[in-house]
Amino acid sequence: MITGIIGILGALTGLVPSIMQWLTLKANNAQQLAMAQLQLQATKDGVALQVDLANAQADIRQADHIYGFASGASGNRFVDALAVFVRPYITIVFFHLWILLEVFLFIYAVNSGYDLGQLVKVLWSDETAGIFGAIMGFWFGDRMMLRGQERMAATLAIQPQAKGTKL
Repeated sequence: MITGIIGILGALTGLVPSIMQWLTLKANNAQQLAMAQLQLQATKDGVALQVDLANAQADIRQADHIYGFASGASGNRFVDALAVFVRPYITIVFFHLWILLEVFLFIYAVNSGYDLGQLVKVLWSDETAGIFGAIMGFWFGDRMMLRGQERMAATLAIQPQAKGTKL
């Protein structure tokens, strides 16, 4: 009986290094698989970043092309003045047209007996607010964003660093 137990223990003792080797190999494979997945995700993120960068550069080239016609002086003062004046003039004309329509709409609504709540909905609808916001954003939004970025950069430049941090 003791010989049988010693034989079984001997066999188990021979299996222990193999089991340990198998467990180590399993852990190594799991770690390598996780690393490969992280590298694959990093590659995907890098490709996505490259695509975003290419799209941004294409947008910049497109904007340069669209506004390239007005980038230089033509040499004729009248043509240059007209080129500078056209967009603001069209904006002013359409803005005045919009005001005129709103005044007529106000007069019609008051004569039709609309109360104040209905009058506000008629004169300042969601579509009107969207158009007005788009126009204001076009004329003033870009400038405000640029000023905001300049202020942010200036603020970050003068802020004291936290202790223990280095640039």
